[in-house]
Formats: sequence, C-alpha cells, structure tokens
Amino acid sequence: MSDQDIHSSRGFADDLLPDAPAEMPPPRLPRPPFWLIAIGLVTVVGTWIPLSLAARGRNSKSAQPRIAIVQDMSIQPKLREQQTNFIFADQRAMRPRVAGTVARGDVEEDDHYYRGFYLVKDDITGLTKAVFFRGFPDRVRITNGLLLRGQQRFNIYCSACHGMDGKGHGPINERATQLQEQGVYDTSWAAAADLHAPNIAGNEEGNLFNTITNGVRNMPPYGNQVPVEDRWAIVAYIRALEFSQNAPKSVLTPEELKDLESQPSTEPATTQPASTEPASTEPAKAQ
Repeated sequence: MSDQDIHSSRGFADDLLPDAPAEMPPPRLPRPPFWLIAIGLVTVVGTWIPLSLAARGRNSKSAQPRIAIVQDMSIQPKLREQQTNFIFADQRAMRPRVAGTVARGDVEEDDHYYRGFYLVKDDITGLTKAVFFRGFPDRVRITNGLLLRGQQRFNIYCSACHGMDGKGHGPINERATQLQEQGVYDTSWAAAADLHAPNIAGNEEGNLFNTITNGVRNMPPYGNQVPVEDRWAIVAYIRALEFSQNAPKSVLTPEELKDLESQPSTEPATTQPASTEPASTEPAKAQ
C-alpha cells in the first residue's frame, strides 16, 4: 500500500468519527456514601479501645485478677489452703503428707553421715537404744578447708555460748550466769559445757553431731539452720580445738619443743603463808 492510500484511509476515518476533545480527563471514583464513611470512622476509633484498656490495666491497681486471654494454666479451678473439699472424709483441702514419702534426692540411708547413730534393739529388755558412731563418715575428708569452714560456722553458731576457745565462757553464758547469781527475773540457766572437759572430749563424733542436730538442755537444735556437711565441719573443728589444748609433745618438732620449754611458766608462784601467831609483848632482854 502506498503512502497516498494510507493518507486517504485516515481522512475517511476522520470523516466518520465525531469531533472529540484533544485530551481525555482522568477517571474519578464517585464519592462514597455518608453511611459508609461513618462506619469506617467508627471502626478505626473502635480499634483504639483495646489499646486504651490495656494501657489503663498496666498503670492501675485492682483487687480483681488480670484478664488472661491465653491462660496457659495460670488461671484454673483449684482449692486454696484452709478451704473445704468434700471429696475427702475430713473435708479439708490441705492434705497431710503421705506416710513414708521421701522427696527426690533426699534419701538419707547413711546413718553415720546423716544422723551420727544407729538404733539397736535389746533382745532381753526389748528396748531400742541409740549407738553413736566413733570417727568421721567415709565421705567426710579432714582437710584444711574443712577445718576453716568449721571454724567459721563455730564462731557464728557456737561461740556465743561456748566461747571462741570452746571453754564455755561465751557472752551469752556469762550474762545468763550473772543474772542467775543476782536473782534477776528468776533466771534459770544451765551453764554451757566446756568442750575440753573429759566427758565432752571423750564423746563419740556421732554424739557431737547429734547434739548439734537436735540440741540438748538450753541448747536449741541447729539441724534446720546448719547443713549436714557444715555440722561435720563443726565437729572436726571442735576436735581441733581439743587437740590444740591437749596435744602431746611427741607431735611437736624439736624447734617447737625448744620454744615451748623456753617460755616462762604460767603457773602462779607459791608463797610461804605468813605466820598467824600473835607477836610477843615481852620486852627484849638486854644482853
């Protein structure tokens, strides 16, 4: 097709089409109705309500429990202490411990380590008595660290009555003894034991451990305050205190023995008592 034919076709098409504007206006959407605009505004404002309630709940105090959308067992039906439960015959929600129940990891089968004694039944009398272990359990190793730990625990729990040296002259014992001697408040006091006395030094290690655990006379039990390993550390330190005051010369080195012998004696010197006879009143005879 030649160029003349193309121009003739365009002219024929222009004659058939009506006159049209040179530029078409952009298309515009019609304005939405008022009710649709109102619903949109209410919806947007309504989404602010949960946020406002959440902000208010985080910054205010209330006696009511918090709202938990995902509970995850944090809020569940249950019975609290001192409430009634009709399932049981006694109607108590608080149940006693099941006899013989032992918590995981709390099996105390070693009598020597956990109690310091074992029970023996007399075949003749039928009575059961406690026999204390002598010596330390196998799991207790006497080391310098154990003695230092025992010294620390002894100074905290024991020195108040038994004194730092274990001779029974702690501040509580001295004050209680003074009040008892003065008759103040009708004070009754059993003096703290001297840990260096033969009746104490001769006791089995298990006996000392049991005394710390369960107490004796005025001494309260320390089983709930002092762990088992610390109680054995205290027993080891008591033995160290006793040994420090009664160590034989055979354990001393020659230098220590020489130094000990060179020290002056601490025993009081004995003096000749003065005569109690009355002085003579007769005049002296002249020579």
